[in-house]
Amino acid sequence: MNPLVYILIPVHNRKVVTLTCLETLQRNGDLARYRVVVIDDGSTDGTAEAIQSQFSQVTILKGDGNLWWTGAMVKGMEYAYEKGADFFIWLNDDTLPLPNAISTLVDTCTQRQKTIATAQCYSSKDKHPPTYGGQIRGTWSLKPICVPENHCQSCDCTSGNLVCLPRSVVDQIGYPPSQRLPQCFADVVYTWEAKKRGYQLEVIGNAKAFCEFNELEQNWLTSSKSILKQWQRIKTKKSNLYPSAHWYYCTKFYGFLSPLVFVHIYLKLILITLIRWLVPKYFLKRQKRMTKDY
Repeated sequence: MNPLVYILIPVHNRKVVTLTCLETLQRNGDLARYRVVVIDDGSTDGTAEAIQSQFSQVTILKGDGNLWWTGAMVKGMEYAYEKGADFFIWLNDDTLPLPNAISTLVDTCTQRQKTIATAQCYSSKDKHPPTYGGQIRGTWSLKPICVPENHCQSCDCTSGNLVCLPRSVVDQIGYPPSQRLPQCFADVVYTWEAKKRGYQLEVIGNAKAFCEFNELEQNWLTSSKSILKQWQRIKTKKSNLYPSAHWYYCTKFYGFLSPLVFVHIYLKLILITLIRWLVPKYFLKRQKRMTKDY
């Protein structure tokens, strides 16, 4: 008997992006193979109406605009759990699974008890290194790992772009912490907590997807975005610089070192601000290219 799998996609005001994701699932056969649930968190751009018109088999759960990523994912997981789901698939709508990526994750979790499996995401322009996937805990931050085809590798936590989780994880640790981590860090903290409860976290080299790296999360020193935009991110729950979320993440990963890890990212931002004021950007980009070529 095939497992009951629910693909959960949180969305907000990205109609074209969301429809492209669903079109990809349709081409891959995943729309027919699995149950698909879109959690529309108060979109005002006609996202829900377009989905209903083009993909009538997709279930739409609606939010009021205050769910953010974590609350939307919790809403979807609660719905799927009540429907008897054996596995949950976390899928961001800007992530486009390649053929067989989702079935590969499901097969992995079916064959191995207490396993959470993640795909590797790549830029459509440059397939290496991965943009999102599995990570290991470093001294000051999480370090992404790269797993070659036909291999898998254990990790400490995963980004939430394309992940398969068994039903049992809800029974053991509940749902992701939507109140403490409304947007960023919820995926990595939740999977880290699962690992501490005995779950094996695996990055599957043959499970691939396309997802561009968030421009605001790229190298601050050479980013095309102004340094002012980086500082403005501190005020929004959507950012990994949001202080209360960043502090909660630090306490979960670093224990007594939490205060040092917490201030580290803000001190880094201050230092990079000074460098970008003092050093011409073209020189910084030139140095980056030279280092890459070397």
